[in-house]
Amino acid sequence: MALQLNDAQLRQIADAIFVLKQPAPPVLPKPVNTIGAKSLAARLDPIKAQPEFKDLSIGVVDFTADPMDPKIWLHQEDEPWRMCSSGKLGILLAAAQLREDVRAVRALNIVTTAAEFDELFALPKLWRHSNDSKVRALGAKANAPRISTMFDLSGAVPDYFGAATPIDLQKMTNIGIAHLRWAGVPALTMWERLNLTGAQSDNVAATTCVSEIGVGYMKAVQRAYGLFAPTNGRGMTMLLSQAYGQPNVTTRVTTSPAAPKYRRLRNIESNFRVKDVYEGSRASGQSGSAAALTAYMIALMQDKIGAGKSTCDMIRTHLADITGLGLMPGPTTTLSLIVDGVHASGATVTKCHTKLGILGRLRCEFAYLEADGHNYAVIGMGILPRPGMDEVDRGRKLGMDIHAALIAP
Repeated sequence: MALQLNDAQLRQIADAIFVLKQPAPPVLPKPVNTIGAKSLAARLDPIKAQPEFKDLSIGVVDFTADPMDPKIWLHQEDEPWRMCSSGKLGILLAAAQLREDVRAVRALNIVTTAAEFDELFALPKLWRHSNDSKVRALGAKANAPRISTMFDLSGAVPDYFGAATPIDLQKMTNIGIAHLRWAGVPALTMWERLNLTGAQSDNVAATTCVSEIGVGYMKAVQRAYGLFAPTNGRGMTMLLSQAYGQPNVTTRVTTSPAAPKYRRLRNIESNFRVKDVYEGSRASGQSGSAAALTAYMIALMQDKIGAGKSTCDMIRTHLADITGLGLMPGPTTTLSLIVDGVHASGATVTKCHTKLGILGRLRCEFAYLEADGHNYAVIGMGILPRPGMDEVDRGRKLGMDIHAALIAP
């Protein structure tokens, strides 16, 4: 039986969905260099003059004195680069926001069952509440988030399948080391695959999540937060608009013989102005700038995404952490070059949330860390080899030098 909703109900539901709210929520502000007495220029400007770093795009956020009013330092922050696997932050952002949308809609008690949610999220009349043609295109079964395969709707507060069970970190590490294969996907919950996406940076897991969430919704969320709002191709340019491979459309979402199969990707687009050249092209479906990733970092660490702390905790849960340093036996997450460099300098790193991107010789860093009494974040983009120094050593030295500058008397 088709879902019967009147215009008033559809408006209520639209106002519960982030990308359809009217008026639209405020976007994340574009970060700017802190000036005056709190400026970091005296400490960090010498870094951008070094041959190892002058061509990079860098963002540093010092949360130590006041997390809600941090010091910010930026260098060539408007340049768009390939984010590589750091773009998986876009998947986690969309997943976290979708959970808030589903919870908000469920609280209205207008639609309650999995079948109703699937029909609702594929309803053209719902997405027509947006004036953006890209958002309106979500009104189709093949394009919209597939709620029934991702969320347990049995409770008053919906959550992803598997979220109620603590992540088996050793299991995730073992899969991450071997890399997930499509044959093993149906046995994993959505929550586990989100963890593999962020903490282990697994490409198959990431692609399954994009297939379920939908490229269109993922892009709409990045735009709604203002993370993709370029001016002449520069500035805030975070737009993950693809996956990390092609879905295996013969694979079922779960082990149930009646489970639906993964969907092919739709609504893919490219940014044609990325600075780096890969395979002879400046076109990329995983573009981003240090400005956009710095804005994301600030919002994440200030609990200003979605419903606040619960939403940001979800994203942080699925990022690489201190285990990436391999200081003890057991589970490990994807290593951060920045954090590794800080640790190698002799600093004591006590906490971190990171996402490293790797594409050939290119590296992209998104790292928050707490070390030696300082809490700060480093965004590094365009980390490529240069004469006498490879990309790994450049990333590590960037972390080492920034830490030394921040803790200097």
